[in-house]
Amino acid sequence: MAKNIFLRGAMALTVAGIIVKLLGGVNRILLSRILGGEGIGLYQIAYPVYILALSIAGAGVPIALSVMIAERAAQRDYAGARRIFYIVLAFMSIIALFFGLALIIGAEGLIEYGLVRDVRAHVPLTVLAPALVFAVIACVFRGYFQGLQLMTPTAVSQMCDQFVRVCVMLLLAYILLPYGLEPAVTGAAFGAVPGALAGLTVIGAMYVHHVRSFDISDTGEVIKEPAFRLLKC
Repeated sequence: MAKNIFLRGAMALTVAGIIVKLLGGVNRILLSRILGGEGIGLYQIAYPVYILALSIAGAGVPIALSVMIAERAAQRDYAGARRIFYIVLAFMSIIALFFGLALIIGAEGLIEYGLVRDVRAHVPLTVLAPALVFAVIACVFRGYFQGLQLMTPTAVSQMCDQFVRVCVMLLLAYILLPYGLEPAVTGAAFGAVPGALAGLTVIGAMYVHHVRSFDISDTGEVIKEPAFRLLKC
C-alpha cells in the first residue's frame, strides 16, 4: 500500500513537472514576442533577485519539515506532526514577511550600490515582494504533505501557480505595453503574485480538507517538544 502511494505521488510530481516546464517554455516564447529583447532583459534583471530571495528564505524548509513529519507519522503521532507543522508555519510566516519587506526596502539599495544596474527594475522588484511571502508559506504546506507521502497537493499547487502566473503575466504585459516598456515589465513581474497566491490557496484548501477528513483522536501518543528545539532541528 505504501509503495502504491509513493508511486502515485512520484507520478503526480513527474506530470506536474512536465506541465510546469511546458508552461514555462510557452511563457518565455510569448513574453519575448510581447516585450522584445530589451523588455526581456529588464525582466531578467528583477526576476532572478526574487528567485534568489526565495531560495534563501525557503532553503531546505520542505525537506527538513517533511523529515520531521515523516518521523512522527511513523510513530502514529499525527497530532504531534500537526503541532510541528503549526510551529514551523508560524515561524516561516514571520520569515516570509521579513524577506518580503526586505525586498521592498532593499530594492532601492540594490540599484544604488550597482547590484542591479537598471533603475527601471525598481518597481518590478517591489511588486514581487508579495509573491515571495506567498511562495515561502506554500513551501511549508508542501513539506507537510510530502512528509505524509502525499505528493498530489504539491503537484496540483505547482501547476495552479504556474498556470495563473503565466496567464496573468502575458495578459498584463500585453495590456500595459502601450503605456511603456517599464509598465509592461512590471505587469509581467506582477504575474508571480496571483500565481503564488493561487498555489498557496489551493494547497491551503487541500490541507483544510485533509484535516477535516482525517481523525487524529485515536492515534498514538503525542510527543511534545519545546518549539525552540523543533526549530533548531
